[in-house]
Amino acid sequence: MAAPLSGLSEIRRLASGIPEPENYYSGAGGPVGALPENILCFARHRASQLAEAADRPSSHQHHRCVLLTSLGGSGRLCLDADNLLLQEGQSQLIAPFQFHSYLDIQPQKICWVFVTFEIFSAAEIEPLRSSRPRSLGPTELLLLREIIDCWLDAGRHALLPLHLGLLLARLRTIGPSSALPPHRARGNPGAELIAAINSHVLPRLDQPPGLKQLARALGQSESHLRAKFRQATGMGLGRHLRQLRIQKACRLLRNTGLRVGAIADQCGFDSVYSFSRTFKSACRISPRAYRQEGTRNPAHESDE
Repeated sequence: MAAPLSGLSEIRRLASGIPEPENYYSGAGGPVGALPENILCFARHRASQLAEAADRPSSHQHHRCVLLTSLGGSGRLCLDADNLLLQEGQSQLIAPFQFHSYLDIQPQKICWVFVTFEIFSAAEIEPLRSSRPRSLGPTELLLLREIIDCWLDAGRHALLPLHLGLLLARLRTIGPSSALPPHRARGNPGAELIAAINSHVLPRLDQPPGLKQLARALGQSESHLRAKFRQATGMGLGRHLRQLRIQKACRLLRNTGLRVGAIADQCGFDSVYSFSRTFKSACRISPRAYRQEGTRNPAHESDE
């Protein structure tokens, strides 16, 4: 990686202030965490591409980490029960099996870069999970540029884990950028509605509320809630609630040894048959086949 624009003179100035070590056998820094692997990069240049991706089967059942960075344009991310505003020059981590949707993307022409990866140690990403977006400084932007350059040059793919590992470490240390209270970015009724629904439903997926019960809990009529949700997302509320249950099922299938019947119970299905039929309709694969095709990753073990 090239030296910063300040050049060698600035580095010499910094070097002149390095003190003499008191102990030549005792340094700083803890053990190096596991580096990301199986890295993939792609970009979205139109807001419509995000909506098209959301309509694909299994769009919310990803089992990889996603580092999303806006290099142009802004929008709202609904991550489980969180409603976050992603602005230009900011990054947000989407954790494995985390429900996510995009709303209010402005303008229609954007430049959002997605870096997806797998990582062995959950500790490396936990501080970034469901947090506010981080604003990138010059060093973080330089690291992102190196990641993109390496991705475009097959001969440099071996450097991807190093650059991405450094970027994730930098994002953990610089902290969230928003001055708003944690996990909330207000201003879009649709995003706030999704957050309210998910906040009520996610803790009780083993006994998911019916639409009437959910509407009553949110202080609305069922028809009004259905209409508002479809207007905000273009999707039926019933389909969204099924997605949340399937998302949890995917996580349990990949990260636990629970029997399929037990997973069906934990996800609110009244029978294995009903669960298998719904799962195959959503994911185009049976629950057992989904479990067999994935490699168990201890970084994302469920504590359920």
